[in-house]
Amino acid sequence: MASISAMLLAALALTSCSSGTDDSTGAEDSGSNNSISASAQEALDRAFEGVGSDLSDLEATEVEEDLTFYVMSCGEQNPTCAAPAAAMIEAAEAAGWNANLVDGKLNPEGFATAIRQAIAGGADVLVPVGIGCGAAAAAFQEAAAAGVTIIGGGGVDDCDPKVWDSERLWLPDMPPFFYTFGELMADYAYGKNDGDVKAVVINSTTNVWGPWITESFETQLGELGGGDVLEVVDISDPETADNSYLQKVTSALLANPDANTLIVPTDGYLVTGLATAIEQSGMADQLTVIGAFGSEGALDMIRNGQPGITATVALGTSWEAWGSIDTAIRIRNGQEAAYIGQSIQVIDADNNMPETGGYEGSIDFRSKFLESWGK
Repeated sequence: MASISAMLLAALALTSCSSGTDDSTGAEDSGSNNSISASAQEALDRAFEGVGSDLSDLEATEVEEDLTFYVMSCGEQNPTCAAPAAAMIEAAEAAGWNANLVDGKLNPEGFATAIRQAIAGGADVLVPVGIGCGAAAAAFQEAAAAGVTIIGGGGVDDCDPKVWDSERLWLPDMPPFFYTFGELMADYAYGKNDGDVKAVVINSTTNVWGPWITESFETQLGELGGGDVLEVVDISDPETADNSYLQKVTSALLANPDANTLIVPTDGYLVTGLATAIEQSGMADQLTVIGAFGSEGALDMIRNGQPGITATVALGTSWEAWGSIDTAIRIRNGQEAAYIGQSIQVIDADNNMPETGGYEGSIDFRSKFLESWGK
């Protein structure tokens, strides 16, 4: 695979996380730090600038009326599952569909049960949030056999043969956006630690995207040439659901007292107890803790100076949720899926932080989608 850094140069870079307002602190205003090396500053600038699109090439399409839509949340107890699921309900209702939610409860049995609930409910369209096909392959095959249109909601169709009608697309000539998460995490960690990263990495194992984040972080850190991964901690969704992962991560940190960075593949861990566990371990002051997805809860913690979280790689969660509905509309019309291009950039207390609420991205994506749908 080509370097993600090289591919990022071909994408439209972002300069703000707000939709044409002054609700955020721009990286160009607060990111400069004269006490670090030029290479560290360059990495920080890259992390704060981010990647995304402006949806200027979004073509018109026609929305089928009165469809029954189901979104399957990977687990409503996890904010990074619940938030995009709620946004998808909003988007489906804006399209004029009957929208419903089922809860996967952060385990493969729950995923399968939720999918079968959608089938029984007469789903015309099903979007799973946060899981790949392989996490519930048999249930997805049943949904496809029942004539349900299945669209990826952030995961990938890793079944063989493929089962979903389409994944949601991000940007042309780019790998899935999870790789960009890992790269921007490495850039931020390198910059904040002036080129000397000693990282503990949490590897989310239930879904394919967890190892992608780990891989891209390790690859980019190697390319930067300024750090080491001290330990990789494998965490499954069931361990997240019963909170047993907290002791596992804390033990890894205590076993690596020289660590200065913790890579967390989803803000959900931090919001539901990990940030507090890091604080209680006594290591919060020495760690650069970087989450992912930019959940509202994580942003509130950063705004409030909560120990145990430093930054998050924020994703336009509502933007991508609307994009899944757009993909379903186009696929059912026999069109090609559009590139959704949701923006991604690092947010910390001093850079790119919205004044209130969650991270929406760089444009008024709702108006763009509604216009293309004829609404």
